[in-house]
Amino acid sequence: MPVVILMMMVASAPLGTQSARLRQYLSLAEATLENPIRLEELRGALLSPGGVAAIRALFERSIAEGLVLDGRLVTPELGGEATLDAAELVLVDYPDPVHPLLREMVRFDTDPERLLELLRSSADGKRLLETTGGLHALLYQMSTKTPTDEQRKLLRQVVASAVAIHFKTWSTDPLIQARMIETTDWRGRYVGFWHIHPPRLRGAELADGIEPSYEDMTNAVELGQFLTIVFQPDGFDAYDLSPLAVTGAPDLSRAERISYRSSGWRSHFRERARPFDP
Repeated sequence: MPVVILMMMVASAPLGTQSARLRQYLSLAEATLENPIRLEELRGALLSPGGVAAIRALFERSIAEGLVLDGRLVTPELGGEATLDAAELVLVDYPDPVHPLLREMVRFDTDPERLLELLRSSADGKRLLETTGGLHALLYQMSTKTPTDEQRKLLRQVVASAVAIHFKTWSTDPLIQARMIETTDWRGRYVGFWHIHPPRLRGAELADGIEPSYEDMTNAVELGQFLTIVFQPDGFDAYDLSPLAVTGAPDLSRAERISYRSSGWRSHFRERARPFDP
């Protein structure tokens, strides 16, 4: 398993200016070089009781933070960086910079003037205005003339669609990463970046998440790892994408899949789906 490139703009800072936490973080790569993480170690950590509990908690959190839009549950992806400390997989989660903005959009989907002001007030909001088909024009029309019922309905649909699309991705940036590095006690060896593909609601059941996307695989090629943990109704599949960094090609057949299955998992998440039972 190759060592992942540590995506830190401040990593090149002079040694004397580096904080203790940053030095901890950067030492992870050296530890991995000295003792590379084997697939068997990663498998053991993921499938250990502690690993299963940590992953279950991530899916629970995604469900709890989900939004019901147009009668369907939309669950956000979560992600961050991971280390292996002895036999324990440590998943440090980083907030996505766009997800809070998406939640604000839902709050204002009946107030076009406030929504337009919100989106114009940040770089991320401006990007959403530019990339969400018809949204800018619709908000401008509704803000300058009395909105029709048809326009109000269309706005809610457009916002719901935008949230659903962007909740399906997880990203970070150097500023968030730097903040999280300074608030985390780093130990062990570096695994790399990770994210989850959370459950989708199908009827009254939580259905499986999607398998790693092309973007996930290209991230792995660039970064050395982009561990993708996919919800299953009776467990999860964790895709170790680090082999793609060796081949340099986004080919899912080269990935290593680590699977966990449990009847108890199925019953546990069936209860989590009950509040969304139509």
